[in-house]
Amino acid sequence: MNLVKDLKKADIIIKKRVKLTSGKTADFYFDFKKAYENPGLLKKISNVLALKIKGKATCIAATGYGGIPLATAVSLRLRLPLTLVRSEKRTHGLKKQIEGYAPTAKDLVAVVEDVCTYGTSLIKITDALKETKAKINGCYVVILRPEMKLPFKYPLHHLMKAEELMQK
Repeated sequence: MNLVKDLKKADIIIKKRVKLTSGKTADFYFDFKKAYENPGLLKKISNVLALKIKGKATCIAATGYGGIPLATAVSLRLRLPLTLVRSEKRTHGLKKQIEGYAPTAKDLVAVVEDVCTYGTSLIKITDALKETKAKINGCYVVILRPEMKLPFKYPLHHLMKAEELMQK
């Protein structure tokens, strides 16, 4: 398994100043959605994440364009229900923030995300899931950036660190 090489080949590294979800700026960006252009690469990444999660969760949760496709693939691989968490409650329709499977106090949730920089998205997801009373079993990210200060409130697992991708 050489996901680092595969992600480099997918050309996900953008070396320019960008504003991140947290509102802070960085000198490089991982355009992880480019990895979704290649179904084989998405399958490979989701299989590796699924192996880390297998037997440790009863449902998979995610938010956003980076997390949802990945969580969907992991959910299919593990045959676990999928929980979609909106960044905010809707103000119309059923006014939900949690769509798809609604976890209960009996559930162990694995939160899936593509890239973790400061944990902003993970915090939003886990905060939204608090009302379900489900236990957050862990957060599983593909790329962990150096800005993330550990320890995090929940177990944080990663497939690779940003430095591995930035090396020549």
